[in-house]
Amino acid sequence: MSVLSSPTRSTREPLYEASKSPERQERKSVGLDQKLENRLNMKDLERLKSSFMVEGEGYDNRLSLTREQFCEALSLLLKKGSREEYGDLFDKIDVTREGTVDWDKFASHMLLEFYEKDDRVKSTQVPQWKDLKALPSPHKEIVQRVAYLKNTNRYIAISKEGCVSMWGQDMKAQRSLKTGTDSCKARDLWITHFVPLQLINKMALAFTSKEIAIYDLSSKVEFNCQYKVQDLSYTPLCLDYWSNPNNANEAILVWGDVGGYINILFFNSANIALFERPPAPAGEKQEPCLNVHLHDIVSGKYKNAAFAKYEAHRENGKGEWIREVRYSQYLECFISCATTTTNAVVIGWMEKHTSVNQNVATSKGKQPEKKGIQRKFEFSVAQGVNSFDYNDHLNLIATAGVNNHVCLWNPYVVFKPNGVLRGHMTSVIQVQFIKNRGQLISFSKDKVLRIWDVQLQVCIQRLAGIFPKGPEVYSTLFYDEGKDRQGQERNRLFITFNYQITVLDMKTEVKDRIMSHEKPVVSGLYNNVYNQVVSVCQAGTLVMWIVDSGQKVKQFNQVHGNSEVTCLAQDQSQTRLYTGSTDGTVKVWDFNGHCYHSLECSGGQPADIGQILVLKRSILVVGWAKYIAVFRNSALREFHVQPADWKGGQEHAEDILCLDFMGPNALASGSYDGEIVIWNTNSEHGSRHIAQRSRRGLKSRGRTFLTREMTRQATQFNLANLDTSLPADPGATTLPKDDPRSAKSRASRISKGSGDDQNEFSWAVVKLVYLEARRGNSAGGGANLVSCGGNGWVRFWNTFHSVLLAEFVAHQHAGSIIMASDKMNQYLVTADVDGSVKVWNILEYATSHVDEPITDLPPLMSQFQPHQDMINSLEVFERNERLLIVSASSDCSVALWDIYGNKIGIFGQVCVQFVVFFLMERKRCIEAERGVGKRKL
Repeated sequence: MSVLSSPTRSTREPLYEASKSPERQERKSVGLDQKLENRLNMKDLERLKSSFMVEGEGYDNRLSLTREQFCEALSLLLKKGSREEYGDLFDKIDVTREGTVDWDKFASHMLLEFYEKDDRVKSTQVPQWKDLKALPSPHKEIVQRVAYLKNTNRYIAISKEGCVSMWGQDMKAQRSLKTGTDSCKARDLWITHFVPLQLINKMALAFTSKEIAIYDLSSKVEFNCQYKVQDLSYTPLCLDYWSNPNNANEAILVWGDVGGYINILFFNSANIALFERPPAPAGEKQEPCLNVHLHDIVSGKYKNAAFAKYEAHRENGKGEWIREVRYSQYLECFISCATTTTNAVVIGWMEKHTSVNQNVATSKGKQPEKKGIQRKFEFSVAQGVNSFDYNDHLNLIATAGVNNHVCLWNPYVVFKPNGVLRGHMTSVIQVQFIKNRGQLISFSKDKVLRIWDVQLQVCIQRLAGIFPKGPEVYSTLFYDEGKDRQGQERNRLFITFNYQITVLDMKTEVKDRIMSHEKPVVSGLYNNVYNQVVSVCQAGTLVMWIVDSGQKVKQFNQVHGNSEVTCLAQDQSQTRLYTGSTDGTVKVWDFNGHCYHSLECSGGQPADIGQILVLKRSILVVGWAKYIAVFRNSALREFHVQPADWKGGQEHAEDILCLDFMGPNALASGSYDGEIVIWNTNSEHGSRHIAQRSRRGLKSRGRTFLTREMTRQATQFNLANLDTSLPADPGATTLPKDDPRSAKSRASRISKGSGDDQNEFSWAVVKLVYLEARRGNSAGGGANLVSCGGNGWVRFWNTFHSVLLAEFVAHQHAGSIIMASDKMNQYLVTADVDGSVKVWNILEYATSHVDEPITDLPPLMSQFQPHQDMINSLEVFERNERLLIVSASSDCSVALWDIYGNKIGIFGQVCVQFVVFFLMERKRCIEAERGVGKRKL
């Protein structure tokens, strides 16, 4: 049986013995990154560099190797991987498919790997803490422990002299009292440890008088001692308690002592009574405290309790003090530690038996069956261990070493830790996992607190200098990650310094907002060659994500220095990236972060680059001027490149905002005033102007019925920006007001887009999309160009006849919108400034000539909201025969959805949603190929 189905094993062996039994598979722990790049050390890199520095045909006349030569050379020089790994490394370096790699490319790739590793550390969620608070303390001696009582929702602390203090969740002191025992004088008595008995509202205290007292916490007035377990062989030092979540009557109380023994009490009626009380003599009152002698439990006097013990820690012929003991339900074992080298940590595996047998024994009135220790695993740590913690989710034991190190252990691997966390300069006192964050807290003797990322095995936070000053003190640590009644995580850290108790509260984090970037994302696109999504934010951080997993693979920072990045594009081969900025430049990059060219679009002056369109032989840039800046590929020889002259000159009256191209030579440009110009890319001259829905077009129609009617009713329809000074043609025909072709009807269609007044930007054409799948229909009168922009309007045009075929408001009250379409032009996806997306079916929309523009909406397929702020870019692509939408937004996130409105994930989130989706899609495709499934769009 696999451990994944049941953590219990009848026989347990260390890893070196488990190799003989292939069927035994434990839960895998988090290991170190085994990538080839991370296995190379400084000597390996120096050896490679010296080998590359011979004369050759590469960069700076140095050696350049093909793929076969590269694999052969690394096999001889490194001997740290297989030829397959060397080949994969070559492919990752040679992203431009030039077929050769030299030292410059190799070093750039390695440097990028180190930067990425550093960025992964920076991107790890670092806790933010409020100021350290010192709680008013009634204690006079060292505080032995702080714990949380689930029954009463209070914190409790007990000090060495027997003082008990309690606080509410608001950290206000509620009560304090003194406890002790009659066995010896108070001045000779110490409390060594305590543990809450959760669910039964009791508490067990260990005394130096070799006894354990169990108190009832139900009384609001005083502590009542119910039981005293006496005549212990050695003084108890540490306690732990466990109760069965499926049967509250089953419980275990375990303690470690100064003799190196682990002592275990098994209970089978904890909810009723831990120990049976003998009937009181006639006429006498029942004693409130029952003295239980350990030898009576061993002899079987108490039917609801059983006792077992085993020797755990021994060195040089004598038992060692046990610092901490814990029972693990997941492993069904006891874990203990001591400051010894040979057996610093010991795991005592219990015999396996079913709870059914135990229930049968209980029903017959017999003593509970004690589970003996079947086998012990001993872990060796130099100088021993002060404390430990176990995480059952990761199946890891973290140890606080006297040798200043924190070690992570697999419970089944005794000879080597999974990882060693170095950084503390003095002995580590205590460690504790933050399970819901995958992090580990450690605290050392010099009052330095460190937070570690367990997966990366790196320190992500160091806190020092904020704790009370003074000489060496005794400290304990307790982190409370439970939730209150409202479901809010408490995330509170207690650290004691002798008798003083301090608390650090973690600041509340907004968990429902996942950010892909730290700044608003201006663009995101899909790269089919590497199956990656590339996104860039305003701050110039360029990130590459794997589509199938949502994982970040590369990141480049400040691609335009301190200037704001405004747009992103890629070439037709999808091996070059182009970024535009407010500094008036466009930079050309490869996927390794190497910048090849800087295109100076505005003569060295600042300019707001709006769009970059990469054609086969040229690069077109617009956004800040009324003309098109063109850079021909033949001029891309130097790093700094100046624009060539666009032969067609200036055709627009306002700034050009967008471009789109359709082969073989059609180029469309849209401007701020709503005018669209169709160009021939061979001659670079404008062939047609489309101005029916532009400010310029409306002004020019002064001798038509539309201008006169709009002039007369401009105030009524809030079209104050129309030119009312044009002379009216007295001979023009005026249509009735209720005619659909009347000025009122047309004006309302123009102005009603958002229900707002026409403003200056309402005319702007923000996005143009050529419908390439309809290339052959344009001559027949069908639409082949779509525009969108101000007031949520979408318009379908026939560029062959320069006519408007259809228009509709895609987003009411939306201001400006953007759009994208799939390759087959079956769907049109629109998005607005509120983060909303709509998917329209346009397969049969505006496919033929009409006398009047269509105003009906196309069929709406789906509507969803992937973002909470303005969507800045959209792209539709196909993956595993499913159409997907990638969107980038000002809410700092890049989202992936399908066209049906199913969320796949947000890039940057820690989630398996991406992987699950693409695995299901891959399975569906395989079944379709086999004829089992059917293709569904």
